[in-house]
Amino acid sequence: MSVDYDEITPLYVLQYQRYADDLGFYTRLAQDYGGPVLELGAGTGRVSRAIAQRGLEVVALEPSAEMRKFGRQHTKGLKVQWLEGDMRLLELGRKFPLIIVPFNALMHLYSLEEQDATLAGVVRHLAEGGRLAFDLYNPAHIGPEGVMKFEGAYEEGYTVFLYQEHHPSAQMLITNYQVDQLTRGGAVRRTTPTLTQRYYTRYEVERWLRSFGLEYRLFGGFQKEPFTADSAVMAFEAWAGDASP
Repeated sequence: MSVDYDEITPLYVLQYQRYADDLGFYTRLAQDYGGPVLELGAGTGRVSRAIAQRGLEVVALEPSAEMRKFGRQHTKGLKVQWLEGDMRLLELGRKFPLIIVPFNALMHLYSLEEQDATLAGVVRHLAEGGRLAFDLYNPAHIGPEGVMKFEGAYEEGYTVFLYQEHHPSAQMLITNYQVDQLTRGGAVRRTTPTLTQRYYTRYEVERWLRSFGLEYRLFGGFQKEPFTADSAVMAFEAWAGDASP
């Protein structure tokens, strides 16, 4: 079961508010193909905000109410429309020149049926000549089966302990958190969320895209560098087979 992002939104914001590695990749695509841009799994609006700051309209789809609440605050005054929704059940009644799924959001699709339902919805919502862009972990950097431990302290009174389980046969990463938050009254509030992610291999993704009639480019980073075994990410740009590359 995936983590309840409503529960961990404040911690998520602290962990990733300074992450900007992918912003240039997605904002350049948005400027190339124009708006409105549809972001699936928009989270707290980190990428939507960067695109909207360049004057483009963004539709941000996010299932978590707390994530959407923070996202609306984070994008106040910008042309970002926040929608509650599940990328597996995409029915917006409009098409987009660019659909993006940043920061491993596709790793919350755990079965072939969920993956296919999502990509079918994306294809229905792509405008003629439109682009799909997303990024995923390169699984070559995932450690062997077992447990990885980490401890970290964050501002605003958070201390985080976690251990990560790798299940290669299921292509699953399960991260078990213990989050201690020091409250204003001096007490410690403890939560124990669990994050489940299903990772993808390179050729699995390529076959998936091809099965829906999509051509694609695979990059090994957000500057569109060539993909190698040492690349940290797999960044994809895809389009309908009858569109210009």
